[in-house]
Amino acid sequence: MSDSTTSRGEWRAIESPTDRTLLAVTETAAGPVAVGEGGLVLARDESGWYPLVEAGPATRGNRLTCVAATADRKRVWFAGDSGALGRYDTHTGRKEDFSAPMGKTSTWEALAVAGTDTERLSVANGSGEVLPVECDDHGCPSYGDVTKPAGGSTIAALAADGASLYAADTSGTVLEHVDENWHRIGIENAEVNFFDLSAAGGSLLVAGGDGRLYRYDRPCRNWTPVAVGEATIHGLARSAESGAVAVGAGGTVHERTPNRGWRRLDTPVEADLLAVACGTTDVAVGTDGTIIER
Repeated sequence: MSDSTTSRGEWRAIESPTDRTLLAVTETAAGPVAVGEGGLVLARDESGWYPLVEAGPATRGNRLTCVAATADRKRVWFAGDSGALGRYDTHTGRKEDFSAPMGKTSTWEALAVAGTDTERLSVANGSGEVLPVECDDHGCPSYGDVTKPAGGSTIAALAADGASLYAADTSGTVLEHVDENWHRIGIENAEVNFFDLSAAGGSLLVAGGDGRLYRYDRPCRNWTPVAVGEATIHGLARSAESGAVAVGAGGTVHERTPNRGWRRLDTPVEADLLAVACGTTDVAVGTDGTIIER
């Protein structure tokens, strides 16, 4: 049974400046930023959504698959096809292109950003490689050793929580980076594809097919499967106010609030939702340029 009443109000469809698929979204100090096909980088202000970066990184046509903000939310990283990798400073408006780092031109499928004093980035590609990137005081990147934590399977998602870094691959494996090494932490007998990760406060959520999430409680090293619906879950986000939000196929949105468990919310769209970000305004994006907010 659906429930359209939430503490944040109802989800509403927003006029989009594009009909291209939007693949990822994040929250910055200046508002949400979304990326997608054709090298799109969109931002939102009081008047609506608009192109933030007209061209790039690398070339205008490169699909951008992933986006993440720094800990202070002042800068945003995005990555995608042909090794495209870029950064945008929401305060200064400065765009920087770091595409094909270490000669890597495979599609970047996932990225995560951590660190406050030192900006640390991890990007993963379709060959299962994870490249660590560390920026100095001037914001100049240096690159660490490439690893293949999943033995070559595509890394579908990365998530950072303090000093911890997690990865999920397309073969149903979740890994944690500890003491400079990757360790497999699950998930036994999941038998579904994984699409996204969300890590916060020692708890990890993994989104998968068949409307199923998996919750990992790090102190107990225990996995708990949670059925939230029937549609594939593509995107996850955490919110201090909302608890957690999951979005997926057919315009589905599920929310977990303290002491109430997961419940499905009504939305005004039927397009597949591929990513969600929580902030002052919660935003979900998807196919055909779909944008919904609350």
